[in-house]
Amino acid sequence: MEVTDRADGVTVVNDSYNANPESVRAALKTLATMARDAPAGRRRSWAVLGPMGELGEDSTTAHDEIGRLAVRLDISRLVVVGEEARPMYQGACLEGSWGEEAVLVPDVGSAARLLEEELRPGDVVLVKASKVAELWRVAESLLAGERGGAAGGAA
Repeated sequence: MEVTDRADGVTVVNDSYNANPESVRAALKTLATMARDAPAGRRRSWAVLGPMGELGEDSTTAHDEIGRLAVRLDISRLVVVGEEARPMYQGACLEGSWGEEAVLVPDVGSAARLLEEELRPGDVVLVKASKVAELWRVAESLLAGERGGAAGGAA
């Protein structure tokens, strides 16, 4: 986990190089804690999640469970990237996500554009998926021009 605070107060948690059910659950719990326990009060939380690779026949169930967990943890916005991760989006919807709380976007570029349009100062964003999903590109786009911000350490 690479944590970087942008100059506008947005915190980007880049954990986009590895994803399995256990690591995604841990990352979502960390995101929920970061948003809830902020010194200045509750922050909006964004989970930008792509597919978890190499799960075999457990893939659909594992993705569904992650979507449901995001809702139970009260993550403000879930952005699911790519068709391979669709069960994550469906799980969130079945768990009670409504309106724009959960969204399925087709690709990395769409996720980056959505965040560019909708992020507000103080939001905290988790970016996580298996490396093959290339979600590191979303994190890089969020940090472009923000390299001067205060960087947190690796977790």
